[in-house]
Amino acid sequence: MRKLAVLGALLSLAAFAPVAMAADGKGLVDKNKCGSCHKMAGPAVKTIAEVLKRQAPDLFYAGHKFNKEWLVGFLQNPTVIRPAGTVYVNNIKTEAEQDKVGALPKCGSKLAAADAAAVADYLMTLKEGELKAGVFKVGEVSTARARNVMNKEEACNACHIFPEGKGGGVSCPTFEGIAKRLNPDWMYSFIQHPQHWDPKVWMAKREFDDAKLQLIVNYLMTFK
Repeated sequence: MRKLAVLGALLSLAAFAPVAMAADGKGLVDKNKCGSCHKMAGPAVKTIAEVLKRQAPDLFYAGHKFNKEWLVGFLQNPTVIRPAGTVYVNNIKTEAEQDKVGALPKCGSKLAAADAAAVADYLMTLKEGELKAGVFKVGEVSTARARNVMNKEEACNACHIFPEGKGGGVSCPTFEGIAKRLNPDWMYSFIQHPQHWDPKVWMAKREFDDAKLQLIVNYLMTFK
């Protein structure tokens, strides 16, 4: 009986561990003043004036958007995901006959592994907005068809960098490592209706059917 009681106590502690970690993560977020750059609570901004004041991406739906494992790594060693910054028009500098991206401020998180795990746990609890789980279906990818849809039909490479050594635009997040970074169900939802998540996002809403959405997301899931 005593062994069962001890086992029960250990299981109870394990059940509460994620909640405790999330609480510790919130404390670290507050301590490091992450909210001075990131919008940590909704609703999303509604005006262009508010958009132009953005310092970093919104995080109030991070739990829908990101993969936790990627967050843990990123928080320890932040990398550049948006080559021209969160709001590219604030960072483009016109010089002679070409536009160049000015120096970008770097995220200063660089947390220790344990702190990064705690913050990631907390961020995964932020889930404002509706996201249907299980919408994305893993399938075979026709690379040629996907490239034709994304580059020739939709010109995604005008704004996004593809990890294929063929260049691309810098005004939006890079596709490099996107499979590790983002939840595929969220990618499906965002591509289907970007303004559901960000009313003033630059990306236009397209009328894609499910087959095309599955093709695009499956292709993006090859970029690990």
